[in-house]
Amino acid sequence: MSPSIQESETVAPVDNRRSWIEPIFNYLQADILPDDRVEARRIKAKSAKFCILYGKLYKKSFTGPYLRCVTPREAYDVLKSLHQEECGNHSGARSLSNRAITAGYYWPTMRVDSQNHVKSCDKCQRLAPISHLPPGMLNSISAPWPFMKWGMDIVGKLPAAPGGVVYMLVLTDYFTKWVEIGAYQQVRDTEVRNFIWRNIICRFGVPKEIVTDNGSQFISFDFKNFCDKYAIKLSFSTPRYPQANGQAESTNKTIINTLKRRLEAEKSQWAEKLPEILWSYRTTPRRSTGETPFSLVYGSEAVIPIETRLSTARSENPNEEQNNLELSFELDHLDERRDRAALRTQSYQQQVARHYNKKVNVRVFKLHDWVLRRVFQNTREEGAGKLGPTWEGPYQITDVVGRGAYKIRGLDGRERHNSWNALHLKQYHF
Repeated sequence: MSPSIQESETVAPVDNRRSWIEPIFNYLQADILPDDRVEARRIKAKSAKFCILYGKLYKKSFTGPYLRCVTPREAYDVLKSLHQEECGNHSGARSLSNRAITAGYYWPTMRVDSQNHVKSCDKCQRLAPISHLPPGMLNSISAPWPFMKWGMDIVGKLPAAPGGVVYMLVLTDYFTKWVEIGAYQQVRDTEVRNFIWRNIICRFGVPKEIVTDNGSQFISFDFKNFCDKYAIKLSFSTPRYPQANGQAESTNKTIINTLKRRLEAEKSQWAEKLPEILWSYRTTPRRSTGETPFSLVYGSEAVIPIETRLSTARSENPNEEQNNLELSFELDHLDERRDRAALRTQSYQQQVARHYNKKVNVRVFKLHDWVLRRVFQNTREEGAGKLGPTWEGPYQITDVVGRGAYKIRGLDGRERHNSWNALHLKQYHF
């Protein structure tokens, strides 16, 4: 008998007539309270954190301007836009909720709703990275000021895009996490020199150090002379150990995962999507710094598409004189913001190191659980290359063999041959 799954589409909540906003709004606007005394006291206390602007409810924020309070349906629209529409990058739950706050929105269950939204995203589950045990202790690399140290790497081959480009040259600033990417047919030392001159030196100044691998274009005589000319220190990672250039590898992984989720069947259009991907990356708060790369570079946040449809405090009634004054204040405090970002980065690196060095990755499944199975070389989507999915399925656990091994069957009801170790399985959420 073939197993069945009752799949339901994720839909936005529809009850906007009485949401969490209504009691607070009624109290602030007309001093209306419920008959229940306990509930009335609770609303009074909670209302101190809110105010009414332009006929809408806003929450006072610790991190920036007032946050517009949204109904459950509007909250769904915000999460959908930030996670999977034109400015979305399928980021994690923490990043998604932080980005909603950065964009100027608030509702009481942001963290939980973000977790549920990401957890049930089919693309995020199928394209999630494969977990690997660490080979050794983690040594974190950081930079004391912006644009001092850049991580550089080449990504490819990718599916041929218009113009025959199949490679990406990626540079990431260690401090701000700002990313610059170029698309090329081939990446020789000439392309590397020209890219660094145009996109790094002419825009951000001469860096003190560039960290890269041992690619022939990076160790060539001409490229070393180029770096010597501008007193740029070249640091090389250990051969066949890409984790030594962790910042570049981390950026590559994020960019590739975002491309895969945005392109689907149109994988040859990756080069045309790069500006959108870069924009999304630069306007998403990085967990290590707690800030967006855009804000650490320019001192303010970028305007994103959702704000043109669902206005926030800064876009509801713009005042050029006030905006210029606020921008001046932000620029005055930019150094302080960068100092805080540096401290958060150090704290984050210590936290990651403690977690990374434990070398623990336990996966336990129960009978009838649904899982995804790792995609192997012989089961890869033909022609997808690095843009193909990393997991396939879902499959149902039919027998717990023991010692982390499981029998599985597909949606067609057929049992898959052999037992599969938990190392190659991943929980699937509907």
